[in-house]
Amino acid sequence: MAISRETYEGGITAEQFLDIAEANKDKFLENIDNATIPDDVKAFFSEHPVSVAAIGEDWCTDVVHFLPVVIKLAREVDGVDLRVFQRDKTDLIESYLNQGEFKSIPVFVFIDKDWNELGHFIERPARATQAMAGESTRFQRENSDLEGVTRSYGNMPDETRDKVRANAARFRWDNFDTWNQYFFEEVRDIVAGKAAVA
Repeated sequence: MAISRETYEGGITAEQFLDIAEANKDKFLENIDNATIPDDVKAFFSEHPVSVAAIGEDWCTDVVHFLPVVIKLAREVDGVDLRVFQRDKTDLIESYLNQGEFKSIPVFVFIDKDWNELGHFIERPARATQAMAGESTRFQRENSDLEGVTRSYGNMPDETRDKVRANAARFRWDNFDTWNQYFFEEVRDIVAGKAAVA
């Protein structure tokens, strides 16, 4: 289901989303401040204006990471317009399921000036997922004394889960700029028509 102009205009602005955010509001604002939009990215989107429909929720770490980057992009490039849709308050997510099954967020849908959908991005860049998997393996190996460290996340004891979560957060935020670079590479390929839609 393509997103109509009318549906898009019914989305909320980034400022409205930030006003109603209950979880992670400080981190959203920090990430907007810390995000750097490279000159080549600004130039690309100036030459390829898009409307971006973002689907997310304030409790999701990937949304807390990547929505601020798109907010900053929209603030710095006149050719980028952004509307936000809360996943749990819209049925739009049904058209953008991860692997046809999962309601993964964020989703960014890119629409050109003639209102053609160019493609969409789901969750996080593939290279970021690979990097996190490598870090998880390293953490498990170097902390094998933690009870249940190799179990699935939901089956870990609370103390182990807290340490795994803290390490994952440290790794993510230490790699904020690198992951943003991966993100820009993927979304530019989508907008330029060089990427297969997930």
